Amino acid sequence: MSVYTLGTGGGPIVSSSRAGTSTAIRVDGATYVIDCGMGSIRNYRSHADWGELRAVLLTHHHSDHIYDLGAYLVTGWQVPGESFTRPIQVFGPGRPNRVPALDQKHEQDVAARVGNREMSSTEEIVDALLDKVFASDVLIRMADEGRDEPHKWIQAHNIQIPESTGACAVENRHPQMEPFEIYRDDLVTISTILVDHRLCFPAFAYRIDSRYGSVVVSGDTAYSENCIKLAQSADLLLHEVIDLPGILQTFPDGPTRDGIEVHLRESHTPYSEVGKVAQQANVSSLVLHHIVPNTPGTADLEIMLNTARRDFSGTVSIAEDNDVFDIGGVELQLAATESKGSLA
Repeated sequence: MSVYTLGTGGGPIVSSSRAGTSTAIRVDGATYVIDCGMGSIRNYRSHADWGELRAVLLTHHHSDHIYDLGAYLVTGWQVPGESFTRPIQVFGPGRPNRVPALDQKHEQDVAARVGNREMSSTEEIVDALLDKVFASDVLIRMADEGRDEPHKWIQAHNIQIPESTGACAVENRHPQMEPFEIYRDDLVTISTILVDHRLCFPAFAYRIDSRYGSVVVSGDTAYSENCIKLAQSADLLLHEVIDLPGILQTFPDGPTRDGIEVHLRESHTPYSEVGKVAQQANVSSLVLHHIVPNTPGTADLEIMLNTARRDFSGTVSIAEDNDVFDIGGVELQLAATESKGSLA
């Protein structure tokens, strides 16, 4: 069981040093991808081919997590001799029945601001990519090259949150709950849970269990008891992290900066807390990824690493693109330098 950090940068920013957030888990020749950040598809192809891909899991629908989704789907459908060998399953959030808001009063303010705009479900996003965005490409290749209908090979699913949780886009975006299974095949079981990404509801963390061990990807979240529950005794936890002072210094003063600061403070996990999450989850190893800020020289990686090590008794790493973490007895291979990425 190998974990590939295809992209380790967080936020809708083009970085010269990190691709957008994306993680691949490979088990006995099958590959499962969590999120499809900008530029990650090139790194995917460095580690796996399209015939291995079985599932794509979206933690939420912020753009930095789905920029390359269309590329993953259409490229795997249309490359001769290198296409999907079985239908791939795409899982992600459904459409909430209300526009997410902090409370009912805020819901009215949000409605006035966004007007008639609506959120999309994962099924709707995949349909839009195949039937609208890439409609001409799909039609021409079907007509000119005899290709199959792409929906035969790409099957999207909205994750159904158990009604018993009472989850709601306004009053209860992050209810305490139990993890629940969404996918199982002959190699892995995948379970999920709601995490706390402020108004981005629903947002999920994922756990993949195999006969070799277990991997948890937090998705974007503030400190979350649900994430801790999902990650209990996992071999590897990949958790997002933010250097809030570092990212704020990149923004000019003004109302927009103030609004972004509230979002960043309340929907991400600061480096002062991420080690505590791993310790409470009793995981074996912690890998910091979805690094914010992700432009060179703006995040204090040494402070991130040392603070996490202070609070967590297991091994800690800061991921770089194309790091490889093997679970089940093989040495870890790291693209990062020792000071930034070693599991010491």
